[in-house]
Amino acid sequence: MHGDSASCAVRLRMMCRTNNGRRLRGAFVRLLFAAAVASVMMAGATAYAALPVEGPAATASYWQRADGDTPLLTEREMTELNMRIAGGTGTLNDLDAVPKELFGNPIPRYIAKAAQDFTPDTVPGGYLGGARLTPERWRAIWENCAADTVPEKSTVYETVTLRRTDVRLLPCRAGLYASPEETRYDALQGTVLDPGTPALLFHTSADGAYGFISASDYDGWVRMADLATDDRGDWFGRVAPRRFAVVTAPTLRVDTGEETLLYELGAHIPMVTWGPAQTLRIRVPARDAEGRLATKYVPLPAEGLSIGAVTPTHNNLMRLAFAPLGTEYGWGGENGGMDCSSYVRNIYRAMGIVLPRDADEQERAMGQISMEGLPTAERWARLKEMPPGSLLFRPGHVMLYLGTDRSGTPLVIHDISSYYEDGAKRYVRRVVVSDLNFQNARGIPAIDTLTHMGRVLP
Repeated sequence: MHGDSASCAVRLRMMCRTNNGRRLRGAFVRLLFAAAVASVMMAGATAYAALPVEGPAATASYWQRADGDTPLLTEREMTELNMRIAGGTGTLNDLDAVPKELFGNPIPRYIAKAAQDFTPDTVPGGYLGGARLTPERWRAIWENCAADTVPEKSTVYETVTLRRTDVRLLPCRAGLYASPEETRYDALQGTVLDPGTPALLFHTSADGAYGFISASDYDGWVRMADLATDDRGDWFGRVAPRRFAVVTAPTLRVDTGEETLLYELGAHIPMVTWGPAQTLRIRVPARDAEGRLATKYVPLPAEGLSIGAVTPTHNNLMRLAFAPLGTEYGWGGENGGMDCSSYVRNIYRAMGIVLPRDADEQERAMGQISMEGLPTAERWARLKEMPPGSLLFRPGHVMLYLGTDRSGTPLVIHDISSYYEDGAKRYVRRVVVSDLNFQNARGIPAIDTLTHMGRVLP
């Protein structure tokens, strides 16, 4: 998720990347509409949340330290950390290891897995393109996957994204929403990829509009119009570029002369050289008449960019965490925004630390410390022992721990969609600093819903 307090099944299904699969979808399908109208009352009064926290504690400088510019990891420790993270999840793809040809027809299995809990035989409740989803429309979407046309031997193509592009769970551009008026929380939205992201193309949809791809941290369907094929040798250089810039601003817009490309915090932009007047010369993707990748070089001011990965220090962590403060929440990258899991992923990828994309997989890889069954007092005590930058997990949500403020109150920064107060749902939909007293639909404070905590940096 992405920051909701899970008021009902529709929002758990539409808004949560949970501990029961990459998204908790199928378990709540049958309850979709009943839960959407159900009223959930709080069981009793609890402390009100400070959400958002404002003032000095809502600034990066408040959390910086005099000794905070010391690197927290060596290059070897960074490599070992990334190996441990990759070993703790099955969703980080080693693109280099995928052969040029696949045998045994595994692609239909990949397609089914990428659809998460959606299946051809169960029509989810909801509205597609403003109209109630019918069995006929659902069947047509699955037929567009054309999984039964995949040959026993398939050629894998190296591609690069031309612009910020959606990764869909199924090859369908229309959004699946809880109501015909809804424009947020599209249940078919997986994530977004930055311009210039390398991906492997396995298959195309029946209508030719979508390609089934595998990127480094996500599988799904991408519009073919947003892809260009690349030579394998050049493409490998994009998977692990030697020279690159990292976006340290919340977003970066690059005018190529033909369109404006949008990059997120932490995005890697390859082939950097210095231009005149302290500008950078970056490599941006384009496509030639044959659909192959063409290279364009664009001058860009160095502001909002780091040459190479940001050094993992305490103070840099705080600068990166606070850079998007107040920016709009976007489920799965909708509306040019981030959700809770992409927010923490982007902070750490700017420093060269590769987290899984979804909160449940982040918890699987990084949730070393269980909070299950602990009384409230012990939860607070264990939390205060955690170093800044630790990840705090609750069902459907992940937060980044800042430490305790000058009054001794533990605070977090997170990209949150909503929470509850006195039984009423309150939308936030932005990156905020808060304490851990905000409630879920049952009136339980966040501190008492934490399932795991995980250290990333020492």
